[in-house]
Amino acid sequence: MNCFSPLKFFVTECRLLMVGLWVLFPIMGQAQNEYERCLQKAGFENVAAYASHDTLTATLENTNYRGNYRGIGQAIKALSACDAQIKVFRLLVQEYQKPQVVVQATRTSELWSVQVDYDTQQLEQQFITHRSATAARNEEMRTSTTGKIDVVLHPIFSFDNHKLDKLAEVCFFLAPSIETTLWRGNRIYLQPIIPLAHNLTKSNPDRRVQLGVLAVRQEWLNQKRWYLSTTLGSFLYNRYGVNAELAYHYNHQLDFGVRLGLTGEQLLLPNKWQTTAPNKFHGMANVNFYHPATSLQAKLSAGSFVYGDIGVRADLVRHFGEFTVGVYGIYTDGEKNAGFNFALPLSTRRQLRRGQVRIRFPQYFTWEYSMLNYYRYAFEHMGQDYKERPDKSFTTHYWQAAYLQQYITRFLNGVIR
Repeated sequence: MNCFSPLKFFVTECRLLMVGLWVLFPIMGQAQNEYERCLQKAGFENVAAYASHDTLTATLENTNYRGNYRGIGQAIKALSACDAQIKVFRLLVQEYQKPQVVVQATRTSELWSVQVDYDTQQLEQQFITHRSATAARNEEMRTSTTGKIDVVLHPIFSFDNHKLDKLAEVCFFLAPSIETTLWRGNRIYLQPIIPLAHNLTKSNPDRRVQLGVLAVRQEWLNQKRWYLSTTLGSFLYNRYGVNAELAYHYNHQLDFGVRLGLTGEQLLLPNKWQTTAPNKFHGMANVNFYHPATSLQAKLSAGSFVYGDIGVRADLVRHFGEFTVGVYGIYTDGEKNAGFNFALPLSTRRQLRRGQVRIRFPQYFTWEYSMLNYYRYAFEHMGQDYKERPDKSFTTHYWQAAYLQQYITRFLNGVIR
């Protein structure tokens, strides 16, 4: 007669459980790797991903797609196509290996809903815990941006119709920017400015090759409320020194910030490299606001401009998806000026960037016109600023949460491409 043995039953169940886990774990690992392979195939770098029930969590850096909102939207679409059972997507989005925002997209039967937040620490800690328990870290390192070199072919166009001896002074330059990231939050730039066509006078130093940006930038802090970065080196518009930017995220639409710099002038003359001591202090406090209903960005800056004049600058920029058109006004030391600026897409929506050295065009072409460029305002270099990044504008590196939330939602729901 067969009798029931608890010990035998327990041993049999343990064996079945071990076999089940032995079979299940490779399947889970394959599923996790499949999400990462989907992101890699779509062109993203610094990727890692894992799923739990109907929620997928991923981290990535967009290096291929034009515009932050399009890159994030394409990542969500790629992951959604990879697994139709996933309903909630949580993305930790990086720039130069440093988390910038957290995006949560929820898929319903008809529409997507999106939330964007600056609080990246909690999700980043979850990835650290996950990588310590799995092999996901090895997958991530194979798609790292560390040490990869980007050669970005920036065009620079200058038009000055304030001359008394000619109708206009026109210049076209090629400014290739050689860039790389060597560690987390770092970016290194080397950018010569090469004149290609112009009608400059022989005494104008811009007839010769000049140094644009030769700098090391480091992002130190990017948390729920605070942001801090510094840049050391040579900047656009013949300045060199050190620059620091501190920002406080009051909410998803409003930021308060401070921009500080200590710089000197540099010029490449026919027979020498001319520099002045870096003793010009530049300090501007600013308020930056984005209004989703009108897609308007308003920025007010007040303080000391590059050459020491004290004043204010007000910018009003309208975002049309990737196109931006803006106007500005400056009042400094009793002088007034105004003008307009714009940013237009220059590259295709996606540029393939493979290999160790990647040559590409910049995502956008930006230009600014100044109404007043003569008399005291021009002679004393009033209202001047510099660029510590070759591609700095109102469009690139724009991580405003309200802006991203608005345009990612529109992208996923098919309103824009």
